[in-house]
Amino acid sequence: MGRISEEDVARVRDATDLVALINETTPLRQKGRLFWGLCPFHGEKTASFKVDPATQLWHCFGCALGGDAFGFVMKTQNMDFPDVVRMLAERAGVEIVEESGPAMPQGRKERLVAASEAAAEVFHKTLSSGKDAGAQAARAYLAGRGFGSEVAKRWRLGYASGARGALAKALAAEGFARDELIEANLALADDRGDMKDRFFNRLMFPIADLQGRVIAFGGRVIGEGQPKYLNSSDTPIFHKSANMYGIDRAKSAIVSTGTALVVEGYTDVIAMHEAGFTNAVATLGTALTARHIKLLGRFAKRIVYLFDGDEAGMRAADRAAEFLDSTSTPEAGSARLDLLVSVIPDGMDPADYVAAHGAEDMKAVVAGAQPLLRFVIDRRIDAHDLATPEGRSRALADAAGVLASVRGSLLAQDYAAHVADRLRTDYATVDAAARAARPAFDGRSAREAGEDAAPPRAVVVRSSDPGQAGAEVELARVLAVAPHLRAQVRDLLDIDGSFSDPGMEMLVREIVDAGDASGAALFEAVARRDGDAAQRLSAYLVDALEPAAAEARFSEVLDRLMEFALKRELSRLQIEMRSKQSAGDRAGDDELFRKAADVQRRLAQLRASRQTGR
Repeated sequence: MGRISEEDVARVRDATDLVALINETTPLRQKGRLFWGLCPFHGEKTASFKVDPATQLWHCFGCALGGDAFGFVMKTQNMDFPDVVRMLAERAGVEIVEESGPAMPQGRKERLVAASEAAAEVFHKTLSSGKDAGAQAARAYLAGRGFGSEVAKRWRLGYASGARGALAKALAAEGFARDELIEANLALADDRGDMKDRFFNRLMFPIADLQGRVIAFGGRVIGEGQPKYLNSSDTPIFHKSANMYGIDRAKSAIVSTGTALVVEGYTDVIAMHEAGFTNAVATLGTALTARHIKLLGRFAKRIVYLFDGDEAGMRAADRAAEFLDSTSTPEAGSARLDLLVSVIPDGMDPADYVAAHGAEDMKAVVAGAQPLLRFVIDRRIDAHDLATPEGRSRALADAAGVLASVRGSLLAQDYAAHVADRLRTDYATVDAAARAARPAFDGRSAREAGEDAAPPRAVVVRSSDPGQAGAEVELARVLAVAPHLRAQVRDLLDIDGSFSDPGMEMLVREIVDAGDASGAALFEAVARRDGDAAQRLSAYLVDALEPAAAEARFSEVLDRLMEFALKRELSRLQIEMRSKQSAGDRAGDDELFRKAADVQRRLAQLRASRQTGR
């Protein structure tokens, strides 16, 4: 198969009637200018799936998926983009000409994705048909885990040959440059500057993004060798603290069930999916981070951690308590995310347990998950000798710190009664201890766990100020339909941390960078650079503001966000000034003072212009 030109892709898009295409599998009814239907991607009884015939875009306002005709077919039929173009071309009677040689996208990130996809094909072919001892050992290992050739095909499993440099040579022959292979972490440069493969003699697990595109790998050594598992390092297209194994396959099931199952290993995910638990995902050689929680929070209302029953699994469960904060309480409302824990019996991991006991027993394990808060409290209490007054006193101090993490909530009250019952004391004693205790967890450690990685894209962040989060959404809606206003937002984007939601900031930047593109052209421009941002954008194009209404709202929304950003910048500078003063850095303090004065001046000007109506 050759490369399909952008011109042919555009011709196929123009020849495809999105309403007719979707109506073939999802019945639609017209309401005003839009067509409505029940979303095919999650279970619902009230229609929230909308199609806009003017822009030829669709969006579900229930599960937040959206896109164009190509994206709809890719998601419903699990097809790759080139195959979808070919299918829709045949359907529309459009003749396309495929250029010789493989498709080679030109954008930097697209090239890295293409290299990763090509590597996955090389690895899978080597696993499937390799004759050397390593490939045979990899197949034997999979068979021993109960994974036959069909499972390997479904999950695109592969084998990295023990022949050094085999992958680099194969991809170079396909037209990928040395720098691209190194940047995608598929190859490394040795001391002499020669290329060598990043992975060799390993069973390979491709890691995909939300769109199902391969962006990284995890490799398990076959035979002797260290480390046992080797993952791709962070790259421009992959961040291990923000990506999860299996999320592309699991997201629809997570939306339909409302629950995400989090396990610890690649084979655990595969075994769970093959047993019918298609809402299972795994972290990538790291502890859970706030970015993982935010990613899952886009699709789930409940997260169930399935931890191995060994001591390492128990420690991992304890670390998960770092996510206990106000979003775990009933008072969080629609932002609430329930965190639960279930420990696999007999010290087994999920893959071994489901193989030994079957899906029904695993369902019972999942159903028996207990709230993370209760799990952590009981673990802390159980660490002490409750038969002695001293042991009960220490247990109370430990439990009080956990209760202080959710102080003032209904949960804190309920679990104070639970602690009182376990320690054979009264509620008032526990409540007083919790009020005086320092919070054991406030979510800060979990949030900081992923700070070194790039910000997550298109992830719903629960802003501490609902007004700012709402204003950010409103700004994106306005800019989506008012190209002539986009340039005025650049000053806001120049302020570090001006948005509470990194995903929304990325979307606004992409809209601004798209120039005067509008409608379907705007969606295509953003989609070429960031698929997650385009998916979010589809909501604002399908359920679009009237241009006049957008223009009327713009100044007020921009002023509100600029004030939020300047206040945050001023606070940051004041904190830094106090730090400089403590360190006796007079010169640095003077420079910060000048910056703070400038921010205060801009704030005063902003407020004055608002009072005078500009």
